[in-house]
Amino acid sequence: MKLYHGTIVPNIKELEPRKRYTPGQIDYDVPPAVYATDDPAYASAHAFPWGSNEGFDLYYDKQNILTFQVPKKYKSRLETEIFIYEVPEDKFTLLENVSPKGRNYWSLEKVVPITIMHYKSVEEAITKNNGIVKYF
Repeated sequence: MKLYHGTIVPNIKELEPRKRYTPGQIDYDVPPAVYATDDPAYASAHAFPWGSNEGFDLYYDKQNILTFQVPKKYKSRLETEIFIYEVPEDKFTLLENVSPKGRNYWSLEKVVPITIMHYKSVEEAITKNNGIVKYF
């Protein structure tokens, strides 16, 4: 299995654990970590800042295809250049209680990326990795 980490930061030689809000986590006293997923489209959607409270939504349909719903007023945010890092799976543990189930992993130690994929925009990254972006 391959795992991916998305970010707006280019040329990272080593991903360091960071303290941040984790969607789906109820306990806010979460240690610093590096987050990853098995889906590069999902990593792409998490490569830039956004929130459900702004109207964004992210889900998998019955065919297991990722859909990222974005309010039209935030469309320009998806024009952000992003980078998807493939990371070694042996450094990560599945976050079993984070939705969507089976998609979120974390590492509490530094991680050296295996490869990097560069995209001109979030939308390009999601669609090239078999996801869908819908504006409303």
